[in-house]
Amino acid sequence: MLTAIFADLHDNYPALTAVLEDAAALYADRLIFLGDAGHTPRILAALQVRKIPCVYGNWEVSGLCRLAGSLAQWVGEWPAILRDRAAVYCHATPDMPPALATTAAAADWMKLGMSWSALFPRLHRNMDAVWNALAWMETEKVTVAFHGHTHVQRVWTWDLATNHLHSSPGTERIRLAPGTRTIVGVGSAGVPEEGPWPRYALYDELAGTVMLRTLHES
Repeated sequence: MLTAIFADLHDNYPALTAVLEDAAALYADRLIFLGDAGHTPRILAALQVRKIPCVYGNWEVSGLCRLAGSLAQWVGEWPAILRDRAAVYCHATPDMPPALATTAAAADWMKLGMSWSALFPRLHRNMDAVWNALAWMETEKVTVAFHGHTHVQRVWTWDLATNHLHSSPGTERIRLAPGTRTIVGVGSAGVPEEGPWPRYALYDELAGTVMLRTLHES
């Protein structure tokens, strides 16, 4: 199973098209979107018609009240995380509060004046959040977690035997070694902070590898 994982479109429709075309050219079996589509119904409708599984991001939570009809109902039901055997997919961090299982639940919670940074930490700037995520992964027996939100491609690998945490900017190919827990920032498709080109990740479950893509020709 080859999974294309992308995030943070932020109303950039051409970036969505670029990711879809590149993933198809590489024979991806499925796509997963990690939130922050933007406020343009066109992009949300494109995700919906293609039946792409999505998790909610902060833009979905803050923008849910501006949507109407079936689109609002659909986005309101997006989950906080998707779990698939040894992998988990989220917008900012996998250890989301169980009570905030959907976009609608998170939107209601935020009305109480709760902290955005508490719900959506930026892992590349918050090591406590990284360790909390890794602890959750160990408890849940998750090997790899994919997230967006930071708009950068970055990888954290925790070796359970040595208790060593290695952090590095995203490299083209990552090997998910036995006895490790790995967090992968897939970067932003729509507004990457590392240059003008869309970025996303390809996860090969059978091979146990992750390939980080940068679409220089987009």
